[in-house]
Amino acid sequence: MRKLLAVIVFVLVLSAAVSAANMMQVDPTLFQELGTYGGELVLGLPSSPRSFNFYGVIDNTAYTILYNILNALVEENPATGEIVPGLAESWEVDETGTVVVFHLRDVKWSDGTPFTADDVVFTLEHVVMNPNAEGNSVDRFTLGGKPVKWEKIDDRTVKAILPSPYGAFTRVLSHALIVPKHKYEPYIAALNPGLEPGSVNKAWTTDTPVEEIVGTGPFVLKEYVVDQKVVLERNSNFWKVDPEGNQLPYVDRLVYLIVQDQEVLLAKFRAGEIDRITITGQNFPALKREELAGANFRVLTGSPVSPTPSPPHLAFNWDVEDPEFREIFRSDRFREAMEYTVDRHRILEDVYNTLAIIPGTPVLPANTAFYNPEIESIMRPYDPAKAKAILDELGIVDRNGDGIRELPNGRPFEITLTAAVNVQPHNDIAVILKNEWEELGIPTHLQLISNTLVGQRRSAGEFEAIVEAFGNQPDPQLRKAIWQPGRALYYWHRSTMDENQEPVLENMVDWERRLFELFELGEVEMDPAQRKAYYDEYQAIYAEKLPVIFIAKGMELEAVNNRVGNVFLKENGQILGTNYTVFVK
Repeated sequence: MRKLLAVIVFVLVLSAAVSAANMMQVDPTLFQELGTYGGELVLGLPSSPRSFNFYGVIDNTAYTILYNILNALVEENPATGEIVPGLAESWEVDETGTVVVFHLRDVKWSDGTPFTADDVVFTLEHVVMNPNAEGNSVDRFTLGGKPVKWEKIDDRTVKAILPSPYGAFTRVLSHALIVPKHKYEPYIAALNPGLEPGSVNKAWTTDTPVEEIVGTGPFVLKEYVVDQKVVLERNSNFWKVDPEGNQLPYVDRLVYLIVQDQEVLLAKFRAGEIDRITITGQNFPALKREELAGANFRVLTGSPVSPTPSPPHLAFNWDVEDPEFREIFRSDRFREAMEYTVDRHRILEDVYNTLAIIPGTPVLPANTAFYNPEIESIMRPYDPAKAKAILDELGIVDRNGDGIRELPNGRPFEITLTAAVNVQPHNDIAVILKNEWEELGIPTHLQLISNTLVGQRRSAGEFEAIVEAFGNQPDPQLRKAIWQPGRALYYWHRSTMDENQEPVLENMVDWERRLFELFELGEVEMDPAQRKAYYDEYQAIYAEKLPVIFIAKGMELEAVNNRVGNVFLKENGQILGTNYTVFVK
């Protein structure tokens, strides 16, 4: 009886933290059952966060943490993908499609400071659209060279003024996390004379006291031990509730253990030290056998319907220092030859244990709203004989009979292939490519380094060939920063962007200029059919011209400790289980 009363009092305290009128009920389909309060959920991270500044770094580890701490105005429903209210409880679009008014939820930051329109306008103007922020989204909020403008109407109302209609506007907003003005303002050069323009990147570094990092999300940062762990605690001001009105999240703490070695991570999961992990096709058979034999975990096989795990691709550096290599890598015919060396079916078998599909380019086949099935007839199958013929045609031939192909000037044609040693599929794919290329007479030197270093080399243009991966999104416009030439993550041809991160059209080849145009057209088009037509053409160009070569898309494979509730498979094969709806049994 005493325990029951304690639980009731605890729930009442939680419910009192945020006014019931401002709570949002989470989609009931995210719950197999109502959860119970308490305990901690332990997850793994492959590397230490470089920062806790969502916009001051390009770092997936930092993003993983910060999506638990910060919220956007609107969100994607994890179960359906549709856009639903977030910090904005409602919004209206005028008849021109260029004015959107958002009505904000009356909530508080985790330190008790009221969340207001000032935070929204500040974030969008000075952080999200700050060209000096390393992880900015200026391109997503710029239409025809003109920025989206933001105005405060009152403390609870914000107006966005668009230069033109923007078909993907709310989808783009779902990835614009709102930061607290009262914590970030000292780092904004435009508001603090004398500050360096890049000072925004110095906010919320890993040395920042944890109490300074506040949010509106389900958790707050409690502790960071370098290279060991990140600990988050429940945010008592969080504004979401379960189907019966109980405040979320259920768990007291969210603990991320930093484990760079995948085998160590798997051992910790088996030992019960980590509750939920993403697994590979190679791990799947053994873990499934253990599950069936009575292990205290379950293995989930999810259809590839979400952005992660990101589908790996192969890219060549168009701006590599060596002028001969630069000319070769920019040759459409060379990249065609290299696609013929990619044995996708073998990779599905050997790397993913058949638990993967051949991906789109780069829209997922499951994304029926945007996928162009015609790319399947454009993509080149594995055919070493055709690869050999094209290389011969390009003059990259074995001139002295030593089994090694030489360039026209007689220099051996050798390639360094970079991949993440701690991302098993990338590592294994790199080994398979090395073997294929050496069979063709191309000595290949593997540079297997941590995924953090891969990202740094990629962004700096310090590679020849690379195996990398970027996630898909429901709307292609959300990946404009990657797949449109002249953008920050169009890393294989960085010279399409100047030092101010502006596109340089004259440095693009003709089909790159068409790609650039297609994203600009799709951005402002409001007719869904016409938008699909633009993005169909974009996919076809990628399949034909191969700025990168897409390899595989792994199934979404997870293993979950049986003590964790509300992680399960939806009818369509999607794995559901958010950090704010799971609970410890």
